[in-house]
Amino acid sequence: MVESFFKNDEGHNVTVNGDRYRAMITNFFIPELNNHEVQELWFQQDGATCHTARATIDLLKDTFGDRLISRFGPVNWPPRSCDLTPLDYFLWGYVK
Repeated sequence: MVESFFKNDEGHNVTVNGDRYRAMITNFFIPELNNHEVQELWFQQDGATCHTARATIDLLKDTFGDRLISRFGPVNWPPRSCDLTPLDYFLWGYVK
């Protein structure tokens, strides 16, 4: 599921900070997840500052538990991993 929420109500571009990111997760993403069977869903994000704020990580841990791949998350995503794909990093080891 990929969605873009980088405009405010008036259609203007906004900077995504920790508060806005958590609001997007709380108001849009989690309600959408509740409409689907996603008990085994893993959540992965990069190390952007808004993604790794303590309050954001706490919210995501509450939502996904140990199924969070993120900097400072239960499964740490390495910084600057331009040559490391999600499949190489996590999926094949999980499938084995």
